[in-house]
Formats: sequence, C-alpha cells, structure tokens
Amino acid sequence: MAAPISKAFIAALAETFDELGRRALQRFRDDDPAGYAELFASYMPKATTAAEIFSDDRLEAICAQLAARIEKAAMNGVETVH
Repeated sequence: MAAPISKAFIAALAETFDELGRRALQRFRDDDPAGYAELFASYMPKATTAAEIFSDDRLEAICAQLAARIEKAAMNGVETVH
C-alpha cells in the first residue's frame, strides 16, 4: 500500500510549479521519463471501492434506487434491469 502524501510534499510541489511552471515539468519529463511516469502513477488510486468514494447516506440512496428499479421491473415481468 502506498504511503499517504504529506501536505508538505504537495505544498513543495505547488511551490516548485509556481516558481518554474510548465518548464519544470517538461524538463522532468524530458530528462527522466520513467521518473515522470512514476510520479503520476503514484497519484492514481491502487484500489478503490464504492465505500471509499461515497458516504453511507449516498450508498443507502443508491441501494434504495436500485431496489425500486428491481421491484418495478419484477412487477412488469422484466428479467433484466439496466
């Protein structure tokens, strides 16, 4: 599991970007393509579940909506719900 990114690290990146802008990222990309790709990959979630994205209330609302669609489909003799 990847370690959480500290606020200080994000602040330092933002400060560097503010100082040098796109040139810094372009230089990094050109000089170290693998490191550049690794940096961006580190920001991508490794595994995400619905519980990590939605609040409990939102998950309950989604479940209620699905249950209503399934019930309506069953009442109408529909076997597949989209």
